[in-house]
Amino acid sequence: MTYKELKQKVKEEQKSLALRIKELKKKRKESPYGFVDGLEWATYDFRHRHIAYCQFFNKTPYDKIERTCNENPSSHRIETLEKEWESQLDEALRHSA
Repeated sequence: MTYKELKQKVKEEQKSLALRIKELKKKRKESPYGFVDGLEWATYDFRHRHIAYCQFFNKTPYDKIERTCNENPSSHRIETLEKEWESQLDEALRHSA
């Protein structure tokens, strides 16, 4: 897998996750107290994937990604995603050599 292919794959995963979040948000009106199972994790995952994507692929500094968020992201989650993507690139390089 090339760098460009990985970037596109991650972007597609983000799009499908965004659609899932949109569908889960619609279900809030139907559930008591507005709680929908899986919505909180999906939004958490989307945010961290977005931050990791911007930093890993575009080298964007964090302060340019989020300016008004009161809660700091999990640096462990972001590092895990970046290491996962890096290992996918390394694996592709080993197979192509």
